Amino acid sequence: LPYFEAAHEDYLSEYEMTGERRSGKRRSPSIYKNSPLPSIPDRLFFILVYLKNNPLQEYHAACFGMNQKHCNIFIHCLTKILRLSLKAKGLVPAETDKELAERLAELSKDGGKPVLLHDGTEREIPRPADQDMQKERYSGKKKRHTVKNAVIVTMACLVIFVSQTVSGKTHDKKMADTM
Repeated sequence: LPYFEAAHEDYLSEYEMTGERRSGKRRSPSIYKNSPLPSIPDRLFFILVYLKNNPLQEYHAACFGMNQKHCNIFIHCLTKILRLSLKAKGLVPAETDKELAERLAELSKDGGKPVLLHDGTEREIPRPADQDMQKERYSGKKKRHTVKNAVIVTMACLVIFVSQTVSGKTHDKKMADTM
């Protein structure tokens, strides 16, 4: 929560809820009394529930006493704030080789070699309409249309690297060799 509060303060002092840059000098953001999310913990709860359950925005808005338009604005703004807070805490996984090298250096700075685990994750996607894309995304192993990512995690289950997304028919070994 402290990281989210700090990111909330920094982001909203520079940007509006709609994502537009504030005109004039930076100011301390304020939450109005009639806001459907009257406190920062409420806002964190709102975005975490949305990301975990992935409901329709109309449903999510009804659960929190607002309309869909305001729900959409909160979702976009709070997603950015959550990402900033996770980045400040050092919990956003690396996405490039350079970032991975930096993360590995951080893990190794105490002198020990960290134990890392490598795996491929596969998730189902809607069947593409394009015939060529269907062939590309079809995973014969799962008998579904999927996409994959390679991940590297520590023994403490901290994800330190997530690769670019590849088609479901790509083998995990081939994906690891190209990293």
